Formats: sequence, C-alpha cells, structure tokens
Amino acid sequence: MKKPLLILLCLGILSIYVARVVKIYLAQSLADSPQREYRVAGLEQAIQLAPDDAELPHLLGLRLSVSDQDDDRAIANLRQAVVLNPNRGHYWLDLASVYQITGNVDKEKEALQSALNAEPGDPEIAAEAGQLFLESGDLHRAFPLFKRALEQNPDAAQTILAACWNATEDVNLILTQAIPPNPELQLAFLRTLTEREESPAANAVWQFIVAANKPFRPELSLFYTDYLLQERDATTFNRALHELAGLAPEMQAYMPDANLIVNAGFERPVLRWGFDWRYQSDDHITARIDDKIAHSGSHSLSLSYDGAPAYMAGWTQFVPVQPNADYDFSVWIKSENVTTSSGPRIALADAFTGATLLLTDDVLDTHPWQELKSTLRVPADTNLLAVRFVRNPANTRIRGQVWIDDLRLVKR
Repeated sequence: MKKPLLILLCLGILSIYVARVVKIYLAQSLADSPQREYRVAGLEQAIQLAPDDAELPHLLGLRLSVSDQDDDRAIANLRQAVVLNPNRGHYWLDLASVYQITGNVDKEKEALQSALNAEPGDPEIAAEAGQLFLESGDLHRAFPLFKRALEQNPDAAQTILAACWNATEDVNLILTQAIPPNPELQLAFLRTLTEREESPAANAVWQFIVAANKPFRPELSLFYTDYLLQERDATTFNRALHELAGLAPEMQAYMPDANLIVNAGFERPVLRWGFDWRYQSDDHITARIDDKIAHSGSHSLSLSYDGAPAYMAGWTQFVPVQPNADYDFSVWIKSENVTTSSGPRIALADAFTGATLLLTDDVLDTHPWQELKSTLRVPADTNLLAVRFVRNPANTRIRGQVWIDDLRLVKR
C-alpha cells in the first residue's frame, strides 16, 4: 500500500510544479505582448497568474511611468516589486527615479539608500544611484558614489565623467571628489574634455596629472599631444611632451637636445608619436628601417620606389623651433639606381601652414653616402616645423632606392 501512496504523492507534487510552470509561462507570454495597447493589461493578468514574481510588477511600474504617465500606479507596482524582492538594487533605483519625477525628494533618497544597501558591492548600482543624486543636485552624495564605481569599474569612466562635466563644468571638483587618484582615470577625463574641445579645462587636467607625479604608460597620453597639434598649439605641445618626459624616464631618449631632430639615426624603435617619427604607408614606396646599411651606427631609413609617380614617403617629424632664428640643417643620403627626372628630397615646412622653408637638392642615379647641407631662417610666425621626405615635382615616375641617416638641425 505504501508504494501506490508514494506514487500518488509524487504525482500530486509534479502536477503542482507543472501548474506553476504553466502559470509562469502564460504570465511571461502576456507580459511580452507585442501590441502596445495590450502590454499593460497583459502584465496585470500576468501578475494575477504569478503574484509572487517580483519582475512582473517591476515591469508594469516601468511601463506605467513611461507610456501612460500614471505615476501613482507606477509607484504602487514598483513598491510591490521591492516588497517581493528587496535585494534587487535596480528595483529600488527605478522606484527612486519615479519619485524624482514626482518631486518626492525624501522618498527618492530613501529608495536610493535602499538600492545601495541591497547591493553594496555593485559598481553599476553605485553609478546609477550617483546619477540620480546628481540629477537632483546632491553633489556631495553623487561624487563619492562615482568614485566608488570608477574604482571598481574603470570602463564606466566615459559615461560617468561626461555626466559630471555636464552637471558642473568644474575641473577641480571632479578631479578631487569624483575620480580616484589614478592617472589612467584622470587621463580618461582629459580625453572627455579633448573630445569636446574644452582646451582650457583639458590643460588644467593635464597640469593636475603632472603635479601628481604618478607614473603611467606614456603612450596613454598621445591623444592629448595629438589634440594639441590639431589645435595648432605648438607651445603647449612642446611643454606637455617635456612634462611627460619628467614622468616617464624612458621618454628622455626621444627629446630634442642640441640636435633638434629626434631619433635622427633611426637607432631607436620608432614611437610614431610625440617628437619621434610618424609614418604611414604609401602604395608605391616601401619604407623600412635597414639594419645592414648605415652611415653611422647600425640603422638607416630605406625608401624603395616601384616605378610609379610618388610624392611623400609618409614619414614626418615635428620639431619645435624659435621664430626669427637661424638653423643649420644636414643629412646623409645614399642612392642606388634612382631613375627619374625628379629625385627624393628632404623638406622642412611650417607644421601648420605647410609652407616650405627648406628643400634640399634631389638625389638621382647611384651615389655613395653624401652629405646635403643647408640653412634656414625661421619666419616670425612659425614655431613648429615638419620634417618630411618628398619629391618636388612629383608627377613623374620614379624607380630605385635611397637610404637616409644622421639628420641634424641645430640652432646657430
């Protein structure tokens, strides 16, 4: 007799479980109705079928607050959701947002604190609570939450820091109250400001980073120095790179000295930013660092031309200079089978206007290493040069190979 009773008991439990599953399925189907006019009614029916499912009144509260603007019913349903499951921080946050819309500041703050109590270690909850405090003007509650969120989740920096800037436009407040003492997060704030072209504020953030004297990977700041070039701010570009070298000793080797051209013999790895060489490929010129042929040291820059017309080799270096000053320039070049009516040259031009200030003689045929020398006087309105490898004119075909080494630019 015991076995049949056990079977009946199991069947009874199974039938209750199946009924529960069916109810939940039907409730979810009603809640997910694709037709807008049936969504609220469907959710209400779903709640009747599964009254202990906190997600359903939560969804209904959101629908009512957004679609029908029925704030009282929205609050009632959102409150029901937090009663059923008080451990979901997002339920409390959504309730707080409706309280904010209705102007119930005290209830909003209570709900925000409940969200933080429910999930104290969740950076997303901290960030969203901070955003709601920020929107209500409570910076003293918002900024510590943002700092906590950024410490746990640095990837949220762009969104959080943009919100802080939109609300305050106060660099010092954001740096000291909302951002942890982390140079990478401070650089993220700097990027936010450069993307908005807020130059004075960006400069203030950079000076804060420099004053903190905390090391970071120097390449993380290349966006800032490139921004300064884009803004044609040669003075700040020059100063920022010198300040960066003070924070990152490995950058000292890429700073101008008596010879203003950096990595002039191509002996060091090419950074492609800062004061070092920058380059991009050209369809008809093959550029590479040659470790077998050199005028001095063990490297040179090799440029091979495939026979098509070609102008720039794609290599550029920006060099700070003094207006109204005289400079001596020299370079060593070797050539092999260069056939063209217009050979490669080195050009020194104003970095911003493009006006050519010095153009060496072109190189043709086959020659051993030869030194090309010239002088230039920098105009009154020029303080940054661009050194490039060009052809002028460039509308003729060219084939052959040249090697370039030991460039030198020295103030007289």
